[in-house]
Amino acid sequence: MSRIESVEPYAIRLPLHLSGGGRTEECFLLRIVTEDGLEGWGEAHGSPYLSRAAIDAPTTHVTAQGVRTLLLGQDSSDIAGLRHRMEKGTQWIGRDGAVMQAIAAAELALWDLAGHRAMLPVARLLHDAPRMRLPCYASDKVAATPALTERRIAAERAAGFIAHKIGWPPFGQSEEGDVAFLEAARRAAPDATLMVDAAQAFDEATAVARARAFERFGLAWIEEPLDRDDLDGQARLKQASPVPIASGEGECGLPGLMRVAPLVDILQADITRCGILAAQAAARHVPQVCSHSFTTPLNVAMHAHWLAATPNSWFVEWPIAKIAIWQPFFPDGPCPVDGAISLGEQPGWGVRPDLPALTPFLIPAAG
Repeated sequence: MSRIESVEPYAIRLPLHLSGGGRTEECFLLRIVTEDGLEGWGEAHGSPYLSRAAIDAPTTHVTAQGVRTLLLGQDSSDIAGLRHRMEKGTQWIGRDGAVMQAIAAAELALWDLAGHRAMLPVARLLHDAPRMRLPCYASDKVAATPALTERRIAAERAAGFIAHKIGWPPFGQSEEGDVAFLEAARRAAPDATLMVDAAQAFDEATAVARARAFERFGLAWIEEPLDRDDLDGQARLKQASPVPIASGEGECGLPGLMRVAPLVDILQADITRCGILAAQAAARHVPQVCSHSFTTPLNVAMHAHWLAATPNSWFVEWPIAKIAIWQPFFPDGPCPVDGAISLGEQPGWGVRPDLPALTPFLIPAAG
């Protein structure tokens, strides 16, 4: 038995000169250290302020506890048991959202610990024969114009990618404009796999019309075409759409993933919100799963390990612009070659943050 000795949250905000100048870039990392000196790292995709608060919170009630309190002194090897303990101990404050995201970060850190203890990559803990090379798709917000989108896709092709996703405004504002963006993408990559992220921009009638207009482009999927809570509309859209539907990135636990599963062709679980155990359970109920991995190289690596061990997995998301910002702080991070990520045999995730390099960018407790 190896008991948990410390649970350390790191809320990080990069300055504008490092994040490209348009907006600040933030992430939340969690380190768990055991009494014998092993450490494991996890990440939560959400608000680093709220994730840190969920870790640090003192006990208010038996079902309103901070994550650190629930983990200290516990056996780090009992990942499923600790996941249950964290969910049960936060019932009053964390049935969904930020607290569940902090729990996901803790679960992921426990998987990393388990890999280091066994001297195995996490993928090999999850499956006897994982696929250690996985295809990835280049993901970024659509460029401002079709011409710039064509240039972006051409650059990604030159870098070896054979799958590309576009989306977010100005995509979604008109059918004519959306078709122009897709025509530009197809000119740059006539034989590539293309995906669209509609970012919940459509009502049901518009989503059906867009799906029909997009059919000729041979899209792998339309992502989040409707509001996440429009479950009835999503059920009807899945039946009416000639293009596969993808969703699920916003769900923070198994109940949420399972409400989405019947409504999609591709489930996009984000394990930095829901954890691996929930994603594994939900994956059995859908045709395919892909990742929503949209921050750091650690985030992408963790998703790659999960997908490597999941028989019906497809693509790992590679966030072109985001990952370029964070790569200097994760020197062991994965790097796509010919549009695919290869996992090595390093223990755990095979990736660690450069904590001294990130320390100057820790968010003060006052925010």
